[in-house]
Amino acid sequence: MEWNLLRKNTFNLLKFFLLTRWRFKNWNVAQIQKYQQKQLQKLINYSIKHSRFYADFYEGYNSSDFLNLPFMNKLLYMDNFSTLNTKGLTKEECIEYCLAVEQSRDFSQYYKGFLIGMSTGTSGNKGIEFATKIETFLMQYLVYRRFPFPKARKYHLAFILRVFSPGFSHNGVKLRISYVSPLNSIDNIVSQLNQLHPNLLSGPPSILQILAKARVEEKLILNPLLVISYGEVLSPEVKAILSRDFECPIMEVYKSSESLMAISCKHGKLHLNEDTSFIEVLDQNMKSVLPGNPGFVVVSDFIKHGTPIIRYQLNDLITVDQEKCSCGSNFRVIKQVHGRADDVIIGQVIDKEEYQLILPDYIRRSIVRSSNLIEEYNAVQNSPLELSIMLQIKSSIPKLTEIKEEIEKSITSNIDNIFSQHGCEKPQINYQYGNLTHDFNSKLRRIRRNFESNYFK
Repeated sequence: MEWNLLRKNTFNLLKFFLLTRWRFKNWNVAQIQKYQQKQLQKLINYSIKHSRFYADFYEGYNSSDFLNLPFMNKLLYMDNFSTLNTKGLTKEECIEYCLAVEQSRDFSQYYKGFLIGMSTGTSGNKGIEFATKIETFLMQYLVYRRFPFPKARKYHLAFILRVFSPGFSHNGVKLRISYVSPLNSIDNIVSQLNQLHPNLLSGPPSILQILAKARVEEKLILNPLLVISYGEVLSPEVKAILSRDFECPIMEVYKSSESLMAISCKHGKLHLNEDTSFIEVLDQNMKSVLPGNPGFVVVSDFIKHGTPIIRYQLNDLITVDQEKCSCGSNFRVIKQVHGRADDVIIGQVIDKEEYQLILPDYIRRSIVRSSNLIEEYNAVQNSPLELSIMLQIKSSIPKLTEIKEEIEKSITSNIDNIFSQHGCEKPQINYQYGNLTHDFNSKLRRIRRNFESNYFK
């Protein structure tokens, strides 16, 4: 039944299987756009017919005028989940199931035949991640067919993520997936990996960086063919460290609860999945930005029909590359994933009651490039004129006080230059020192803003 429903309303499955890789390699821009327009209309028509929420949400709108349809967001999604999903499930039963699973840590079961999880754990701004078995299969197949796996007879992938589900399970002839929980101690994770001895390693960059250090220290005895990063922002600096310490290529998967949006090609460039989603990159006024400029992600997903995702506003900020990838594909490339909206720093324009967006990448680089003695850091902006920076530096060095003064002077100079280049007042910077630990039950965010700004409203 589900196969037939999917075939009629979203994909011709045979074409999907046969053309997944071919489309990526051969489609020109006109073919991509024509296909996306067709799939968007199918998605809208299906959603109006099968989702009570969308039928009401689009009442009075021209369903053929996609760019004038209202935006969806997490709050609307959660408030209306019971009528938005097309499978007759209620929000209350899904949350009850998710909380029970979080408590038991048993992620091995489907609920009524569906993959259901909680996207941000048991506290905070919860979200329900929902997929049917077929949707899960299609996403798995998309990764398998399009990802630039190195040549090998068999693959054994170690999969590190806070939660696991049966949708990630696989023990086939050519591919085996082993789950490793990041909630164990690092020593236990290293021990488990040494026993599994996978030839592919995947996980959030915060964990991969710790494992890379363990490999350098010869605690982790692993020589992966490929390392795959997901779940957090992979900065260029961390990517370089991982590549150096693991001595292999570093690839990325860009995925949210709502959509599998991008996969690295053989050249390491992160390509949008143009044939399974439609990605809009918009400014704070929700107008389209040109490639090369940062913008907020709005996604429409062609795979999901259990919970239709149409013009869904994510909190992510990305820049699409102006250049076509040297791999030859016309699928757009994400030049940089900058982080969440509240990872973006806000500067106060000099002599004006105006504010300026400053990307978190600038703050990261200002700190990291100031000294090779910095082991870990985070920065929190409490107001447009106040920035707190916490540093963990190597302790086994002489003249520690003088070293701290030099580091602070360098970071302050770098950040002052960044704010000045943006025409903004220089912030007061408060420095603290200590050992920084990361709770792997949540995403690592080294740069955060602790106040709301009208810039994003």
